[in-house]
Amino acid sequence: MRGTSATAGTARPVLWCMLGIMDELPISETSEKKVPRWIQVLAGFLLGLLTLLCGFSMVTLLLAPNKESPTLTIVVGLVLLLGCVWVLEKCFRLLTGRKNRGGLMSPNTLRVLSFFFLALPVAGLFTGYFREMGPVAIFQAVMYFFCFLGLRALARKREANEVSNKQNKE
Repeated sequence: MRGTSATAGTARPVLWCMLGIMDELPISETSEKKVPRWIQVLAGFLLGLLTLLCGFSMVTLLLAPNKESPTLTIVVGLVLLLGCVWVLEKCFRLLTGRKNRGGLMSPNTLRVLSFFFLALPVAGLFTGYFREMGPVAIFQAVMYFFCFLGLRALARKREANEVSNKQNKE
């Protein structure tokens, strides 16, 4: 049986059972809806401008670090600057219309991003966020979990489309 561990005889956590079920769901054969090109260009341009503004503020943070904890300021600034560079690369793809293995992000990138959505509620458990915010935090955690599942399903769908496209070409 898929939901239990054969060696230990104990039930797996509910989350792992749900992930196993999500991996077994059939992939729909419908293709993804295409966004009009003018919306892609407009979104890439506006997101690029906002990202450049954020990148400029990160460079400013790196050039004038905090006096109390300069190491933490530099580390956080570099991580956020790398995030800005990554988003700028996606904006460039939106502007030029380039796709990567079936979409804007590859299936592996979607999987990594999905685990960040899963890590947010877990971090909230350790920081006391759920005690402070109450029902709003629980709603956010549920939505983050659904984002996690949706991104994994999208990655699986793109991989299946990639495999079927390779088979059709052969």
